[in-house]
Amino acid sequence: MNSATTTAPARSSGDDDEGGSDLAIGVFASICRDRLGERLLAFARAAPSVGIGVHEMSRTALLPALVAGELALVMGPGRQRFDLPSMQLWSDQVMIATGREHRFAKQTLVTPAQLRDEIFVVSRQQHGSDMHRFLSQRINPHAPALNAVLMDLGPPRVMDQVAEGEGIALICASHVEHHLDERIVVRPIDSIGAEFPVSAYWRDPKPEPQLAALIDMLAAGARG
Repeated sequence: MNSATTTAPARSSGDDDEGGSDLAIGVFASICRDRLGERLLAFARAAPSVGIGVHEMSRTALLPALVAGELALVMGPGRQRFDLPSMQLWSDQVMIATGREHRFAKQTLVTPAQLRDEIFVVSRQQHGSDMHRFLSQRINPHAPALNAVLMDLGPPRVMDQVAEGEGIALICASHVEHHLDERIVVRPIDSIGAEFPVSAYWRDPKPEPQLAALIDMLAAGARG
């Protein structure tokens, strides 16, 4: 399994001599990792015997890894499915991030047509190019991905470039919750496809107790 982190594969509680169980969770880039970090930490505190490993993966690799048994749970963009147990966690939205001096900072809304000639800065790390393609397709599904410069920098450093006026970036509304630099201005994009659901998927309709407890916690967060 190709992922940004490594952990033991998902296994049943009977495989652990101490009664614990490892849960391997797959997420798409930073969409779910950032938003769910506090919930996963709370679960880890409530069930210290259960080891949790979070794998950042490409969007297209998540469900195949789940079906193959390499992951216990995956979370990423998509609607609930009929062929797998699933639930919607939240609705997210594609947004544009710029420096304060950029012309988009003076607008309340940005159109897809305005983005065609812009240059976007994208991280080569943590599936940044995959994220950029996905967000581009959400706002303009019939066009190639928006022009991008790939940078050998992590996502935080790329956002530093945006803050300094060295480019703009596509981000998700859920990223705005996580303390963006005060020099960054975020604007919504006027596109029907800009909004998209984020869901969780698992294999067994009756999951083993540790996974069931995690799903219940995620469901409570989705309702709240």
